[in-house]
Amino acid sequence: MSHEIQKRDRQTGLEVAWHRKTHVVEEVNRDNSMPWDVSKRQLLYESPYGQIEEAGDHSILIADDDGLVVGGPFASTYHPSSVKTFWNVIEKGLKGIDYQIISSGSVSDRTKIFASIKLNEGFNIAGREFKDYLTLIDSFDKSTSFQCRYSNVCVVCANTYSAVMNSGETVGKARHTVNIDIHIEALIKCIKEFTNFSNKQKEVLLEAHNAPISRDEARAWFASIEGRNSKVITNPMMQKIARLTELFESGKGNEGKTRLDAFQAFTEFHTHESSNRSSGDSQYMTSEWGSSAQLKNTVIKSLNSSFRSNVTKGDSLLLEKATA
Repeated sequence: MSHEIQKRDRQTGLEVAWHRKTHVVEEVNRDNSMPWDVSKRQLLYESPYGQIEEAGDHSILIADDDGLVVGGPFASTYHPSSVKTFWNVIEKGLKGIDYQIISSGSVSDRTKIFASIKLNEGFNIAGREFKDYLTLIDSFDKSTSFQCRYSNVCVVCANTYSAVMNSGETVGKARHTVNIDIHIEALIKCIKEFTNFSNKQKEVLLEAHNAPISRDEARAWFASIEGRNSKVITNPMMQKIARLTELFESGKGNEGKTRLDAFQAFTEFHTHESSNRSSGDSQYMTSEWGSSAQLKNTVIKSLNSSFRSNVTKGDSLLLEKATA
């Protein structure tokens, strides 16, 4: 059960996710995704003499709706947050910003909670709409800090939760220490400043839209990306490069003229075509939380800054392939 949505968990969203366990609603909020909270209790144990005694400075979290444990025991040095605080951070951090919560809930028996948020303002370049996700994550099992991450992954399960942790950009985080309240205020500030980062992404893509390239340059760029860890290009790589070049010229919204067309071709391929496995969910998995998701994040960072050097590298790889 890779999604890790257990009996006490719920994933609420605007549409059905790949695991088919989504509680679909018109608007995602705390009441329909996390209608519970946790409270701290002193951990007790029964002594060999039948007496109930306190387990030192160790405590445990109890859910207020079913009275069951959430996470394991923890010492006084660990300071857990709460569901109420989680939603307060969303409200305060995004106050004054047009946003929509796409997916929210818990996994792994409520030990991990999440909310993936789309900033409705987004932006549009050459008729293309760009909207990535701001995801708030916290845990009650000491596995992660309370944090906010930016990525192209919408969290709907344990797998996508891990994907955001592995490939997303950190916007801010609050450690579960004695100063957690101060850390949370800093996290809220980081979220408020997130729009500056979003604007930088817009600038990168706008620059790519205004940078004309030829078909041969796009093909060489694809070769450098696909052959980034290889000294020679293999036949399977050549097939990918050929398909990417086709998408550069005739992919959705593409005209085969700019770096943005090349980036869109790359994104379209690794979103819809990069997996050769027969499983119905395999392409979604690799695109949204696997190697393709991580590769897409890497590519956009170097779309303009190292484009020319990548083309030169790609030309060399293609030349070696042709003369082999």
